[in-house]
Amino acid sequence: MTLRIGIVGGGIGGLTLAVALSRLNLDTLVEVDIYESAPELTQIGAGITFWPRAWKIFGNLGLEAALASHLSPGQHVPDGKPRLAFQFRKADQKEGVPIRDLVFAALSFHRAIVQQVLLEHLSPSFRCHLSSRLVSYSASKPGSDSSIELIFENGKTATCDLLVGADGIKSIVRKQFVAENITSKLREQATAELVWSGTFAYRCMVDSRVLVQKMPGHRALSTPVVYCGKNKHLVAYPILQGRVVNIAAYVSDTGKEGTIYDGPSFQDVPKEEVIPIFDEWEEEVRVLVHNAEKPSRWAIHAIRPLEKYASGAVVLLGDAAHAMAPHQGNGAGQAIEVRRGGITNSTNEESQLNLLIQDAYILAHLVAKAVQNNHTTPITDVTRVYDRIRRPFANFVHGASRTHGLLYEFNASGFEDVQEGDDTVEAERLAKLGELIVGDWEYAWLTTAEGDLERALGML
Repeated sequence: MTLRIGIVGGGIGGLTLAVALSRLNLDTLVEVDIYESAPELTQIGAGITFWPRAWKIFGNLGLEAALASHLSPGQHVPDGKPRLAFQFRKADQKEGVPIRDLVFAALSFHRAIVQQVLLEHLSPSFRCHLSSRLVSYSASKPGSDSSIELIFENGKTATCDLLVGADGIKSIVRKQFVAENITSKLREQATAELVWSGTFAYRCMVDSRVLVQKMPGHRALSTPVVYCGKNKHLVAYPILQGRVVNIAAYVSDTGKEGTIYDGPSFQDVPKEEVIPIFDEWEEEVRVLVHNAEKPSRWAIHAIRPLEKYASGAVVLLGDAAHAMAPHQGNGAGQAIEVRRGGITNSTNEESQLNLLIQDAYILAHLVAKAVQNNHTTPITDVTRVYDRIRRPFANFVHGASRTHGLLYEFNASGFEDVQEGDDTVEAERLAKLGELIVGDWEYAWLTTAEGDLERALGML
C-alpha cells in the first residue's frame, strides 16, 4: 500500500517538498505526482536569499555543496563566524547615513539556480506533469475510499490521497479550500482573494562591470544593502557569483493598503520611470537606478492571514497558505513571475521562500512518520499537526514582514513625522529604528526548524 501524494505547483515550494520526500527514502511507500500548469519548468526572476534557518534545511537535504558552488565572492557557507549580512542606510538625502549593520549568514542565489539544484535531486520515481492546470478538486463521498479527484483544464483527471496546494499566490487550491473550510462568519476576514499592499516594486539588475566603471567600490558589489527612505526603499546585492547586482525598489502609498488594484500586476517600464523616483537620493542609489537594465513594475499583493492551512487530506504550502509582503526577506526574490499558459502569476517570495522551505521540510517528515508506521496513522492526523505547527509561526511572520516595510519607509509608529530628504534625523533615533528592524527578525538566524519538527513529530 502506497500513499499517493499530489503536489499542485512545480515551483520551489513543490519541488522542495518532493526533494525532502526523496531524501527520506520513501520510494516504496509513497507515489508522488507534481502537477505544473506551465509547459516547462522555468523560473522568471532574479535573486533570492536564504536565512540560516532555511539554509540549515537545505543542508539537511544534502543540497549545500551544490548550491555553495554558485555563491558570489565574499559569501560563505555558515561556519559560526560573524559576517556582515546586510547594511541598512537612510539614503533619501544627498549624503546617506548608516542605520544598522546586520551580522549573520545570509546567502543569495539566482532563482533559476535553486530550481536547477532541486530538480537534480528529485527521486527518479517521482512524476512531473506539465501543462496541467488545476481547475478544481473533489473529495470522495463519505463511505467510499478516501481519494481526492483532481480535475484539470485540459480535461484530464487524477486521484491522490494527500493534496498539497503549492500553486502560489493565485492558488486555485486555496480558493476552493477557503470556500469549503472557512466559516461564513469569518470568510470576509480570511478571504482567498488577493489584496494590494499599496506598494509597487521595480525589479531590475545592473551589470557589475558597469557599476565598477561608474562607481568603483560601490558597496552593493560585495554587500547586500537596504537603502531606506520615506515611502520608498531599495534593496541591492550581488548574485550570479558577483557578475550582476540585483535590485528591488519599492514605492508605497499606505493609504491604498488593503484595496483592490485593477491594473496589470506586472509591466515592463522604461528606465525613465524609475530614475525620477530616486533622483534626490544618495549617489549610490542614483548610480544603481541610472544603470538599471530592463526594469519592470510589480504590484505587490498579499492575502489576509488564514485560520486554517489544512483540512482533511488537503494542505496549503508557501504562498498558497501565507502570501505576504516581502520585507523580512528584503525583497530580493520579490514579485517573481511565472507565466503559466499565458497567465501571469506574480508572487511575493522572499520571506515566503524561507517559510515555504520550512513548510515542505516539516510536512515531508510528518508524512514519513505516518507511512513508516504501516500506514496506521490517518493522513488527517498529518494535516492537523502540520496546521498546528506551521500556521501560528507563518502568520506571525506575515505580520512582522508588513511591519518591516513600514520601518524601512519611516511609516512605523514613532517615525511618521520623518519627511523625505530630512537629513536632521538624530543618530540615536536611527539606532532605535535599527533595533526595531532586528527585533522581531532574530528568529531567522537564532533559531532552527528542528525544534518545530521535534514538536510536530511528538504530536503525531
